[in-house]
Amino acid sequence: MAGMFLTITRANIKAGNEKDARALLEKSLLPNDGSKPGDHIPGLIGFGLMRSKKDPSMFGLATVWKDEASFDALARNPNAKTGGHWVEKFMKFTDGEVKGEGFYIESL
Repeated sequence: MAGMFLTITRANIKAGNEKDARALLEKSLLPNDGSKPGDHIPGLIGFGLMRSKKDPSMFGLATVWKDEASFDALARNPNAKTGGHWVEKFMKFTDGEVKGEGFYIESL
């Protein structure tokens, strides 16, 4: 499994916005035609939406990629920065701080 790449992004959601933030993420990231996200984004294996056990305002998004080059290709795409403007909409639900990091998957 060497070569796979994982990203984890965390964001604190402002109180009262949790339901709307989750709905936006699901609408923006989950295809509604029965396909998988990876069918639309080359190299994307999948992703998971998470919520912190200790802090219900903390949301996480993990993405798993075939390799780092696949992630980098998406990151270089100027349209990916706006995500069809869902990123801008999502930021309005946050306290303004969104942190992300990439990891090499060494074993599963």
